[in-house]
Amino acid sequence: MSKMTSDEDKQIRESAVQYIKERYQKELVITKVTKGRILGDYGIEGTIKDGKNTPVVIVSEPPKGFHDSYVKSLFSDELEPSMKELANRTFDLRMVDRFTYGYKKDAERKYTGQIPSVFDVLKKGDKDLVLHVDLSVYQQAGQAQKVISQFLHELKKMNFNDIGIVVYVYDDSLKSASKKEDSDKYLLERYNIFTDVQTMDINNLESYKTVIKK
Repeated sequence: MSKMTSDEDKQIRESAVQYIKERYQKELVITKVTKGRILGDYGIEGTIKDGKNTPVVIVSEPPKGFHDSYVKSLFSDELEPSMKELANRTFDLRMVDRFTYGYKKDAERKYTGQIPSVFDVLKKGDKDLVLHVDLSVYQQAGQAQKVISQFLHELKKMNFNDIGIVVYVYDDSLKSASKKEDSDKYLLERYNIFTDVQTMDINNLESYKTVIKK
């Protein structure tokens, strides 16, 4: 990190507060400001006073301006319970390692003001958004690939488009192994599925599979 003058710190704080007020008509409470030493970019952490004190990260990259994580935070928080319920219902689930739903890297940041429900957004099939889910599951007596296809089918029905789904498949025997055991010894396969779920062949996942242990 690079040091800032007090005037520089004050200016970036005021600019970030004004940015959130203009973009979402809400107040920003800043908890931390940092400056990158190489690029000279600023990272602002805080919460938005929206009744839920939603955490937000704002990045200022001169001369590009600001971008923020608010929409991703709102959409992810609203969608997460349904996604975890779907994962538990579909898989013999070990854990959900990561879950987010928000803008693709270079997509237009078009949601401003009062942000709509993520479920209303899904009805429209917004192609500027991407779903990221990392899951650890048990192989279910060799049925893992079939079950992953079922999960993708549900995502397709929910009207997602771009997805980044990573599934780690573990031997069923890990469930009865000692907690001291290295779980990596039980890892059998990994599926890296980065594509459009609406157009992919959800019943043919061989090209996405990496065999870790036979």
